[in-house]
Amino acid sequence: MKIIHALMRFYSYLFTLLISVFLGGVGVVAFISDQHNWKIDTFIWTGKDLSIAMLTLGVLGGASVLLAFFGWFRALLPVIALVFFVLMIYGFFWSPYKFADGEQFRWVGALAAGAAGSFLCSLTLFKRRR
Repeated sequence: MKIIHALMRFYSYLFTLLISVFLGGVGVVAFISDQHNWKIDTFIWTGKDLSIAMLTLGVLGGASVLLAFFGWFRALLPVIALVFFVLMIYGFFWSPYKFADGEQFRWVGALAAGAAGSFLCSLTLFKRRR
């Protein structure tokens, strides 16, 4: 059982870290290039607010993984994982986003399922230690 819990925690760390690095990287590129006149259909922000949101989500996600890994503030990781999942559901399924084809829908569904799995696996951080 310990191995399964360790694998679930590792999956949560890895998924959250990959999403965080991607979002943080896009935010950094936006600030380095000083180009803030952009919009992504799946996000509720536009322009400089979108750049700030991506950078903030990337930093918070990376920090939550590091803090959870070292056992300092484990409650932040499930919160960030839930935020990523909710943003994916809202951005892809509740917003007016249009899928190009069925293949893209399947990939987005798999990404959303991965985010849900990351959130559920991050809840194992609350397991009592003996």
